[in-house]
Amino acid sequence: MEEGRTPEVLIPLEQSRWKTTQEKLRFGLDENGKPLPKLKCLTYAEALFEAMAHRFYIDATMIAYGEENRDWGGAFSVYRGLTEMLPYQRLFNSPISEAAIVGTAVGYSMSGGRVVAELMYNDFMGRAGDEIFNQMSKWQSMSGGMLRMPLVLRVSVGSKYGAQHSQDWTSMCAHVPGLKVVFPATPYDAKGLMYSALLGTDPVIFFESQRIYDQHELFHGAEGVPAGAYEIPIGEPDVKKQGSDLTIMTIGATLYRALEAAKALEEKYGISCEIIDARSIVPFNYEKVIVSVKKTGRILLASDACERGSMLQTFAAKITQFCFDDLDAPPVVVGARNWITPADEVEDSFFPFPSDILDAVHEHIQRLDGYAPNRASDKEELLRRSRLGI
Repeated sequence: MEEGRTPEVLIPLEQSRWKTTQEKLRFGLDENGKPLPKLKCLTYAEALFEAMAHRFYIDATMIAYGEENRDWGGAFSVYRGLTEMLPYQRLFNSPISEAAIVGTAVGYSMSGGRVVAELMYNDFMGRAGDEIFNQMSKWQSMSGGMLRMPLVLRVSVGSKYGAQHSQDWTSMCAHVPGLKVVFPATPYDAKGLMYSALLGTDPVIFFESQRIYDQHELFHGAEGVPAGAYEIPIGEPDVKKQGSDLTIMTIGATLYRALEAAKALEEKYGISCEIIDARSIVPFNYEKVIVSVKKTGRILLASDACERGSMLQTFAAKITQFCFDDLDAPPVVVGARNWITPADEVEDSFFPFPSDILDAVHEHIQRLDGYAPNRASDKEELLRRSRLGI
């Protein structure tokens, strides 16, 4: 950020779409806990828009680009309204070349600018593999901090688009040192984490789920998403629901399926669930998770990533290490099947749904009286899948 330089904009912020989103309801439930009309509530996509729009009017060096970023408000309407707010050199369309998108973002960042670059689907990070995993991640450290990398790479996790557009690659990014990795699941967290990413100098991979771009805020009480600027520290998980018998920790959009499963466990089987949203993947502060496991003695972890080699396995191993004396059962991981993502019509047999969480609780944590598993997930079945690599 260059002090004293006036950001180039087309209209005042107060005359833009930002003013419209500011007037929306900041919380998605009424005083009786009933959902309010979605069109009247601030969505996940609009929360991201608010954070970026505000920073564009403060940081004169900030630019954003990617495929279809300008003409239609971005692939998923996160940038809707920015076209009228910013000149073309600050928000523009790129060629369909992921390597060029990330490579130029790295160069601009090292030269003193701030970039929000977008890859429409995270599945195509492989087309920018060297640029992300060797350049974006390492130049700040290799230069001894002389070079900065204020680069936020937005990537979406798809749904309903089959084998090459519906994968969760969080674990690949978490494996590479030098990258911060976040995956907010609520409007409140999306806005606060985006602010933090845009104020830092570290490279951040910002995962977003296409399943929840229209999601309104269900947490943080009647206040909901603050209208002004605020930061959520990267690396801090959040307890979304208090409980006493079982901890469920989620990454990304599985938060909402875990809430459904927790409701069934409590209403039908008397099991009180505490739900923690990881929010960040790298870095990660385990303190809240340790406190929760000390209370419940059991933990289940869930995400849409394929189970084999997922970040959930690292979380499970660390929790076992940190909480060994407090665990009454080993941590249980519920992820997507270890196979190629199928077509939309059969996705419910691939990604984890509430019934899969109930199955895992029944088979590996606590027997549920009268419960009949929807799909086999006992020890023998898991061994069979491992033999077949599925």
